[in-house]
Amino acid sequence: MKNICFVSNYKKTFFFEAIAAELKKEGVTIYWIVLNRMLYDFLLQQGYDRSQLLLINKDYRNIPSAPVGEYKLNELVWSDRALKYYSWSYDYLVNIQKPLLDFVKRNAISHIFGETTYAHEVLITRILKDPGHELNCIYLNPMTTRIPTDRFIFLADEFQSTIYDKINSGAIEPLPELSPARPLESIKVQKLVNQSLKPASKIRRIGRFFSLANLQKDDPSISPTDFFARLKKGITEEMNRITYFFIRTENASVTEGKDFVIYTLHKQPEASIDVVGRYYDDQYANIFNIWRFIPADWYIVVKEHNNAIGDRGYGFFRKLKKMKNLILLNENEDSHELIKKSRAVFSVSGSIAYEAALYGKPAFLFSPVFFSIHPKCIKIGLDDFRDKESIYDLLKKAADKKELFNFKEYIYNKSFLGLISDPLTNPDCMLPENINIVAKAFLIIIHS
Repeated sequence: MKNICFVSNYKKTFFFEAIAAELKKEGVTIYWIVLNRMLYDFLLQQGYDRSQLLLINKDYRNIPSAPVGEYKLNELVWSDRALKYYSWSYDYLVNIQKPLLDFVKRNAISHIFGETTYAHEVLITRILKDPGHELNCIYLNPMTTRIPTDRFIFLADEFQSTIYDKINSGAIEPLPELSPARPLESIKVQKLVNQSLKPASKIRRIGRFFSLANLQKDDPSISPTDFFARLKKGITEEMNRITYFFIRTENASVTEGKDFVIYTLHKQPEASIDVVGRYYDDQYANIFNIWRFIPADWYIVVKEHNNAIGDRGYGFFRKLKKMKNLILLNENEDSHELIKKSRAVFSVSGSIAYEAALYGKPAFLFSPVFFSIHPKCIKIGLDDFRDKESIYDLLKKAADKKELFNFKEYIYNKSFLGLISDPLTNPDCMLPENINIVAKAFLIIIHS
């Protein structure tokens, strides 16, 4: 008998619950850590007992409890897209520690499955790894492999750098080639973004704004919740979208005959930059440091994320364009063609670095995400900019990096066929055949 736990996460909760329903048929006992009353009530309706659910909503702001360890709360609060705006953030993160610890101990939970997007999720991973608690429980983050687009992995740390590899998924030979491709999740999200920009969608959003539909006020991962703060946020995003189109962007033809490197902007806030990329989450600083490092006659090409228009204001781009030899590329230009012509790609943790590596181009990452073990990927930091004589030293380092094992074989044998998503982003994830194959993968992990 195995006891496992899921951490609720908005619409993905419904996907996880479908997986849990299949696991229960195999004798697995399911527990939940839940962030708001609406999802708590939903799980009760699915037949869960209250003893199987731990609700850690905003009420814990006012339920004093002693901390169970030192977990760098400054870092957690600053990386969280909601908690950084609340005065009670520290009280909340302190007060949920003992209830979380007691819940895992009392129920002898062996595996917790969730994302590492929000502070409470990262906090759970740190509590579980704290040697003082001897919990014998691991936190795993099921996530798409990005490439190939139809497989997923279980990540075993908060930085998404380590694949849980105590298993062999038994991928069928011959293994398909790993071909550069835009991640399926990104494509699906872009379609949703494009839909949201249509007049009818904007009208519906305005209606939801005033009706407070879908706003769970007790959820600590939602910000902001008061009327004027929400109004200010909405107006700012809309103004950013409008003013972005007053910024002159270039097409790819301007790069012809030039030596250049690429930096594509991350959507922000987003876990890939704010959590996984912490300490490199100031994207202007990243670009500025790359620019300072490259030769004076080279160019740095910066491209906005298609799904992020509205995240950054007019001033951000005006400031960028003051750098000599910086090319702000139109967001609709083909990144793949650009990669092929570039000297190198820089990214915090973006898929463009993975794609570049598969094209045989040097890819420099500020965060050691799981694909950074590819022989063309190099983890770098500020010390490299300061200590290396020139970019040619980094390019030589990339050229000299040896392949310690077969990367393609590793990715296929440590990943599983199936879609990890939510019913809003990709409804196909809820198809019975997908739920079935994903649940089987969870069983392999649980019994490994």
